[in-house]
Amino acid sequence: MSDNETKAPKIVRDIKTNNDVFEGTTYKKQNNVLRMTLFYVSCATVLVLASYGGLYVEKGNLQDGVLQNDATLLNDGINFAKMNRSILGQMPGILDNVYKDPNDKYGASMDVEVTSPKLQVSTDNLVDLLIKGGYVKQTADGNEFTDFDWKTKNWEYAEFTLVMTSKEYPDRVLSLKIAKDGSLLIWRVVGVLMSVPLRDKLLEDF
Repeated sequence: MSDNETKAPKIVRDIKTNNDVFEGTTYKKQNNVLRMTLFYVSCATVLVLASYGGLYVEKGNLQDGVLQNDATLLNDGINFAKMNRSILGQMPGILDNVYKDPNDKYGASMDVEVTSPKLQVSTDNLVDLLIKGGYVKQTADGNEFTDFDWKTKNWEYAEFTLVMTSKEYPDRVLSLKIAKDGSLLIWRVVGVLMSVPLRDKLLEDF
């Protein structure tokens, strides 16, 4: 190559790399703020559905279980072991009679005689107790819910309280503690609190 020959000019092109998308001969900047907003909204929606979506299943289990007197649905909606432990502590006269065993070699030990009623709720007697309490009535077509007022309170991430008050008997109040039981998706009744008139009505004939 001679010294008189001129070199071809070198073309330098700026390449955009700041989150731009090449479209033909134009560049379009992506909206990162919108993408991140949609991502977080989607995550929040999934979390809410995972946390509280099971309540719809729980409502169906309780309602259909009572109306159809279906033991399988009732067991799916109620943890009877936990619920009965909460009922035991509400029985009148519990731990009234406490005495020392004279034949026990340990002087400080005590035997406890529990003479309080033992109300045990199961799939066999649940509907009968609801009828007796005034929440369910027996009709020719089957069991139906009577009119009652209900409200929720004490909402938390994993539990809340459903308060049911009979319109026919306003002093009969039943508070159901509904909580996640063993899984993020599964809600069950894990405890109950009865008003004194409701408790006394259920203990009739015991």
